Amino acid sequence: MPRDVQVRVSGSRRHPHHAHRRSGEAGFVNDLDDPGSFAAVDPHDALGIVESTPEQWREAITRARSCDGLPTRHGINGIVYCGMGGSGIAGDVLAAIAAEEGTVPVTVVKGYKLPAWTGPNTLVFCASYSGNTEETLACFDDALERKARIVAIATGGALADRARTHSVATISPVEGLQPRQALASLTAPALVLAEQLGLLADLTPHLTETGDVLERQVTVYGRDVAADKNDAKKISGQLVGRIPLVWGQEGVLSAAATRWRTQLNENAKVPAFSSVLSELDHNEVVGYEQASPGIGDLAIVVLRMPNENPRITQRIEATLERIGGLVATFIEARAIGESPLARLMSSVLLGDFVSVYLAVRRGVDPTPVTAIDELKGRLA
Repeated sequence: MPRDVQVRVSGSRRHPHHAHRRSGEAGFVNDLDDPGSFAAVDPHDALGIVESTPEQWREAITRARSCDGLPTRHGINGIVYCGMGGSGIAGDVLAAIAAEEGTVPVTVVKGYKLPAWTGPNTLVFCASYSGNTEETLACFDDALERKARIVAIATGGALADRARTHSVATISPVEGLQPRQALASLTAPALVLAEQLGLLADLTPHLTETGDVLERQVTVYGRDVAADKNDAKKISGQLVGRIPLVWGQEGVLSAAATRWRTQLNENAKVPAFSSVLSELDHNEVVGYEQASPGIGDLAIVVLRMPNENPRITQRIEATLERIGGLVATFIEARAIGESPLARLMSSVLLGDFVSVYLAVRRGVDPTPVTAIDELKGRLA
């Protein structure tokens, strides 16, 4: 496994009191080295879409660089990114990179209302993969009223129609996907356009590095790599029958942890949760006691960084020593890359693979999101 670009996974530990617990759920668990498992459980080829992430990333960069009609850059003093679900995660990535490389603050809105300070000097990204997300449409209309500088990211729908009516620059992500499957082509446009408007440093080498890292990851996490050599398959096996809790840390891995959680929710159809160090050491850790409900069912995935803050390293070690014997297992996954963007997206892609492999192991189709569809029907 090429250690200069990939993610390292440590071994897991289990408390003797939990030795009786099964490593899998009741019933048959699919073999990830059997091609028939994917054909039977993943008819829409969600795994193939994950494996095509590098191509999606590069295509999105090309589309963004050819976008016409961008707002003027002079005087922009803040960015608001509006989006829900898979479209909203792209805003988390933008905010994380802007904190490392940006010149103005980024606020991510996952709801109906813009911040009170939004005005003519605010750049507002309105992102809805379908173009019909009601919260994002409300933010678009609000941004128009406030005379903000708007960019729309949508494949079509009402958002694209309204953007066209008001001569707002629009970029289309790669079409034909579920919103969460289009993260690469939702993220790259916001990064490229913010760079072109002088709100981020030159990201060209970082964008290129990220594409290369993603491509190499596919070669080691893809379906054709046997489970004994494939860390994504190994991690998915450790999560069967357990409740994943993903720990990020301050900086870009906070966004990665959120993405892991939502992908496990939507693809694997399991409850999953995320939190961030060092904040969790000031509250969440108190909830981990021998008698705490469900503590023995937790599988903690710790996202690690090269050259991470030494105090974060110490906190991770101390916190795991404190609670490691109480949970079912813990796994460390270390992001590797030179730039913050490459590190973030490498961690994201590993989580994407893990979530689909866990779905296949459990025998559930990764693509449908029945609960979301039912909620939309009730709210219509």
